[in-house]
Amino acid sequence: MTKLRNVAVVGFAQAPIVAADEHHTGPEMLYPVVQAALESAGLERSDVDYQCAGSSDYVDGRAFSFSQVLEVMGAWPPVQDSHVEMDAIWAAHLVWVKMQAGESEVAIVCGFGKTSEGSPSHVLNLQLEPFYAAAIGLDPTSTAALQASAYMARSGADDRALAEIASKNRAAGAKNPDGQLREAATPEELMATPWAVKPLREGYLAPIGETATCMVLAVEGRAEKICDRPAWIHGVDHRIELQALGSRDLSRSESTTLAARNAFEMAGLASASAADVVELGSTNPAEELILRDALGLPASARAQGGPAINPSGSAQCANPLMNTGLLRLAEGFRQLSGRAGERGVPGAKRAVVHASAGHGLQQNIVWVLGTERRWS
Repeated sequence: MTKLRNVAVVGFAQAPIVAADEHHTGPEMLYPVVQAALESAGLERSDVDYQCAGSSDYVDGRAFSFSQVLEVMGAWPPVQDSHVEMDAIWAAHLVWVKMQAGESEVAIVCGFGKTSEGSPSHVLNLQLEPFYAAAIGLDPTSTAALQASAYMARSGADDRALAEIASKNRAAGAKNPDGQLREAATPEELMATPWAVKPLREGYLAPIGETATCMVLAVEGRAEKICDRPAWIHGVDHRIELQALGSRDLSRSESTTLAARNAFEMAGLASASAADVVELGSTNPAEELILRDALGLPASARAQGGPAINPSGSAQCANPLMNTGLLRLAEGFRQLSGRAGERGVPGAKRAVVHASAGHGLQQNIVWVLGTERRWS
């Protein structure tokens, strides 16, 4: 593996995740979060030499909303600025690439999405192939149900298997003060909830919410001075599958497997099982089972040993669009830097982080974080 530049996550802040913030615009939600992230890292705005945001004005219905937040991200003094029309975890990847190219030393990554001002089910329909799938009005819940059916038919998993995964995440989410859904529930209680779209029940689905997030990244030489326990990026890769749902095996996530293989090779990690913490960007239990399969992790929610999977409760307890993935990366940082509170995994030194975008796990990114520098 070619030697790369050591880059670390050194700070993070977020607004509360709510179904709807009726009193603040996107920029108003983001402003205190940027300030809090910089303060947590002991930085001034002038210390930042690059910034990148992940958002979509389709989600909040405000044209060029990514331009509006420049005033709170920092329009002056002017620095390099970029935007990705995706979850902010992909903005973090762009920042990492910029740092590898030597174009940045300290950067911020921001995510925001005012989902309450738009209609996510209609907007996300536009991610589908436009002539057949999108035209019949499929929404993310419907396509997730198609995927769940395909996985259950292949694997033999039943309703209880899904309920146990969902219950495990709900129990973990109850310990996460930054989550949206913070009530534990037994498998039996979840199996008693009505169908959303069969075979997915309402109790299995993540609530869509809104928040604002800001992460600080820095290169070696700066990171150690900013943060007492940086989370170093050991590896990262992302892959995309075909858009058409009928052109791929929905019961598997080949792009996750490939992205993980490349990220693990970069990180010198044998497998996901060798990590201490795994955070999956799954918004329902069937997705989690597919991702566990793709990463070589046990399918059972009751499996003993191995890494702690989704100690935050995962995206199944909060799905704030444009922020869900970055929150997974933030959870990796919190676990390795001792900032995870009650949900912390003692002695965690390696974390595997996953995030997804598109219908049926179409696009997947995998990160490996560690407490030590990767390259000497």
